[in-house]
Amino acid sequence: MAEVEIKNDSKTVKVADGSLLAELDGKCSILFACKAGSCGSCKVKVVSGMENLEAPNDIEQAGLATFGGDPTERLPCVCKIKKGKVVVEY
Repeated sequence: MAEVEIKNDSKTVKVADGSLLAELDGKCSILFACKAGSCGSCKVKVVSGMENLEAPNDIEQAGLATFGGDPTERLPCVCKIKKGKVVVEY
């Protein structure tokens, strides 16, 4: 099991290795609206553990080009965790 620590909530949520971080929806205070990488509502900053995330796919790259700018930002609705621990804040 992988772990995602949400600094704003002072909470750690366990998710299955290889799963979309959209599984955090309802388990933390990150806002998930479209769940398709097109609205940017779930954008987070990865504080640590970026190496435990898969590289952004085409959908996430397009969303980040629109809503991001910082290379530490990711869209958890379309982002997958490989394993290990990731710490995020929003």
